[in-house]
Amino acid sequence: MYCRNCGEAMNDNQAVCLKCGVEAGTGNSFCPNCGNAVNPEAVFCVSCGVSLKKADNKKTENLAGIKKRSIVSCILLSIITCGIYGIYWFVCLTNDMNKASGNDNDTRGGIAYILGLVTCGIYTCYWAYRLGVKRDQLDGEKGSSGILYLVLTLFGFGIVAYCLAQDALNKAVDGNK
Repeated sequence: MYCRNCGEAMNDNQAVCLKCGVEAGTGNSFCPNCGNAVNPEAVFCVSCGVSLKKADNKKTENLAGIKKRSIVSCILLSIITCGIYGIYWFVCLTNDMNKASGNDNDTRGGIAYILGLVTCGIYTCYWAYRLGVKRDQLDGEKGSSGILYLVLTLFGFGIVAYCLAQDALNKAVDGNK
């Protein structure tokens, strides 16, 4: 093992580099496998081929336990059960998107559904906008999905927003494996 900051050889159980004093694994100027200098933006070492980028553990934690759902099955079950499964899907989709986007403290699915009922759908429009914003956070984009989801919901196509959000979640879960 080599210091990522100065390239000095280190023992595997060493917590800090004795040469530069930096915590083990900190830095991006040297390869931890061979000790050769690397471009700080490099994805792998050109000398030994080892990967230099760490996995995004926070994203992996956020996606843990999120179930992939078939969009077609969700739509069919919503129709067959006269909307009851649609309520369940709404609640699960809200909770999963909160977790995946790192917004665990946002309004939970059940509360969001009740607020939508109490406000005669006004809160549902806000929910659709926030769902789109969370979808953009999930993808790491500066997009305008919030506006798209809001417009779809205002014109009676909220089910399309559900489908787009579920598709984004499914892709994130697939990409996490």
